[in-house]
Amino acid sequence: MPFVCSLTNQNYNRRSSTEKKRSKSTEESKKRITALRITFASLTGALLLLIVAMLVYSIVRPSKRMWPPPAQQTWQYYFVWLLTLLSFGGFIVIGLLDWNSLGWPAIVRWPVGLALIFGGNVLAWAGVRQLSMKTTSGSKGPLVTDGLYQYSRNPQYIGDIAIIGGWAIMSASVWAIPLCLGGMLAFVLTPFAEESWLEELHGDDYREYRSRVGRFFGRGCL
Repeated sequence: MPFVCSLTNQNYNRRSSTEKKRSKSTEESKKRITALRITFASLTGALLLLIVAMLVYSIVRPSKRMWPPPAQQTWQYYFVWLLTLLSFGGFIVIGLLDWNSLGWPAIVRWPVGLALIFGGNVLAWAGVRQLSMKTTSGSKGPLVTDGLYQYSRNPQYIGDIAIIGGWAIMSASVWAIPLCLGGMLAFVLTPFAEESWLEELHGDDYREYRSRVGRFFGRGCL
């Protein structure tokens, strides 16, 4: 009997030691993921603050604007697009690292999120196709007032906002949602930075277009 008890105690000690190691490993893994969340959230937040500040500066000081850039292949052009791409990447990474931390039901997140992402992509790329990639990138081009642009002056930005909103809903991340809201704000501000430039380029044609088609929806200032 003492021998049996000894074996039982040894097995118990081994199991206890294994469980402690697993628990320690799990805690270390959680700490690493939390550190990654904080790092990516901080970097993406800094990028968004820089983008918003740049857009506000371009609105207030249109003669020295950062967006739209003076021309393609200028430092402003590459700088703005780099910030934009890194921010989008940050949304995705943070959402994956903190996936559904809010505990929203999948039956809501997936249909709504995917619908917004898919619909946003269709709208954004249809707008880009009609306007051209070059003009969308901030280069001079003709004033487009038909197709999607007869209903909204910025259909591509509506699409971008929908994409970000869809990812915020689908990821249901307490870290990603505030950053996604910051990204949506940037796309709301972007048309304001472009309007004085468009008026310089197209003059009365743009003013007439602006008076009858809304910035986002309907007529006037929307």
